[in-house]
Amino acid sequence: MAESSDTSEEKQLDPTERRLERAREEGQFAQSRDLTTFLVLVLFAGCLLGLGSSLMKGLVTLVQQGLTFGSGQDWQDHVADWASGPLMNTLMWVSAIVIPLWLVSAIAPLAMVKFQPVWAFKLNPGRLDPFEGLGRMFSSQTLAEVFKNILKVIIVFGVGVVYVIGLVGQISVLSRQDVNLALHNSVGLIETGLLLLLLPVLVVAAVDVLIQWFNFSKRMKMSQEELKQEMKESEGSPELKNRLRQRQRQIATSRMMSALEKADVVLANPDHYSVALRYDAEKMRAPIVVAKGMDEIALMIQRVANENQVPIARIPPLARLLHRHLKVGEPIPAPLFEVVAKVLAWAYEIKQATAVDDLPLPEIGALPDLETKSVL
Repeated sequence: MAESSDTSEEKQLDPTERRLERAREEGQFAQSRDLTTFLVLVLFAGCLLGLGSSLMKGLVTLVQQGLTFGSGQDWQDHVADWASGPLMNTLMWVSAIVIPLWLVSAIAPLAMVKFQPVWAFKLNPGRLDPFEGLGRMFSSQTLAEVFKNILKVIIVFGVGVVYVIGLVGQISVLSRQDVNLALHNSVGLIETGLLLLLLPVLVVAAVDVLIQWFNFSKRMKMSQEELKQEMKESEGSPELKNRLRQRQRQIATSRMMSALEKADVVLANPDHYSVALRYDAEKMRAPIVVAKGMDEIALMIQRVANENQVPIARIPPLARLLHRHLKVGEPIPAPLFEVVAKVLAWAYEIKQATAVDDLPLPEIGALPDLETKSVL
């Protein structure tokens, strides 16, 4: 018991959106039975105000025709006429009231969650444990519910008794009135009594909504350890994130090495930076970067380039400039068209030449001062 109390005291943090969403998936959300009762009674009162007179007349007709036989009429024909006429009409009036009440009773429990549907079909064997059931029966929450229901019954019953006592004189008058007039007055008395009963039910429902919302918020409170665990689950552990980044780098590197087979030239610095370029005059408006890297990746790019007979131009300023300003897949900016064109022309000659030493690197001159915005 001491351990559970300590745990409850630690849960002082407000629940996160993920915590509330998970609770809804498990069928846990704030709901008030008294609010459901109030909404059902409001709908019933509305149906009674609109359809009460017609329903009452239909019931009287149902009883009268059911007990009245015509002279010489066979009882089977009489029952058939009675079932297809007054009984069917009465059932239609009753259905017009019962079906909306049933729909509201099914939807009203979602009133405190903005009527958003919740689908949580989950079997919990712990609910079948008799010892846990006894514990729930004698818990403080259950006792509070029992006390609240007793108080609600006393209030509603008290209002009903006071109203009926005040109608003793009017009820005795109904027996001496015409049938239609008595029915009309009876419906009016029932409607007035129902509206009076709605007032205490409204007060009880409002209080119960506050209580249920407070209890639900208290149950959803989180401890510091639960918050850390949820953040770890949502964002992933650092070890998993590192492994994921490493895997992504491996995949990106593998793709770059595959693209190197079609590269036209590799610019190097000579061991720290490497940038591979490719140009297809029929499909591209400018050469693009197909691979780039630093240190170990740079050396790997040069090694793969040698294996695929891709010329390597060791021009450090140009290699550093392209590596700093361009990403893989981006085209060469306009200010570098002339410089890169010289390098590509040198690379094409290298591929066709037999004596590499006779083809020195091109003179590129001073490089333009590029900015990120002009490159992008």
